[in-house]
Amino acid sequence: MDIFAKQKIFVRTIILLVVLNIILLGFFIFKEMKPRHEPLLFPKNEEYKAVSLILKKELNLTNNQVLQFDEIRKQNFEKQAALKEIIREDKDAMNQEMFNKNSNETKIIQLAKKVSQNEYQIELLHFEQAKKLKAVCNEEQLNKFQDLVKEIRDYFRPDNQPTRR
Repeated sequence: MDIFAKQKIFVRTIILLVVLNIILLGFFIFKEMKPRHEPLLFPKNEEYKAVSLILKKELNLTNNQVLQFDEIRKQNFEKQAALKEIIREDKDAMNQEMFNKNSNETKIIQLAKKVSQNEYQIELLHFEQAKKLKAVCNEEQLNKFQDLVKEIRDYFRPDNQPTRR
């Protein structure tokens, strides 16, 4: 092989490596610029605040009613967060057990039942919260609340959110 052929191979190799490095750097920069999805935790939960403001404005809540709503929602959120943590731990344990070399089917079934019971408890918490919120409202507010719940549900639907890049 002559010297010019060797030089072409070296030049092409260097160019290839430079391009690969640029692509790799671009990937890392793109990944860093992507918005982070933080868990929705009270009181940093912006959606929680937005719903409170919407309810106050649309239902014409008094300051006392706003305080009651916030307290009811805060208590419900804390109870749900505790149940969701238990569910996450049980699901992790269930997944670990499912993929063990020697899985214990009875234990997996028990964990699945425990997860479903805790999810059922979350649904009961939703129901209890609704009863408490309705008790705070007057008749006119209850009528508005019924329509507003559907709008809020549709507003926060995952497929109704702006796309994140």
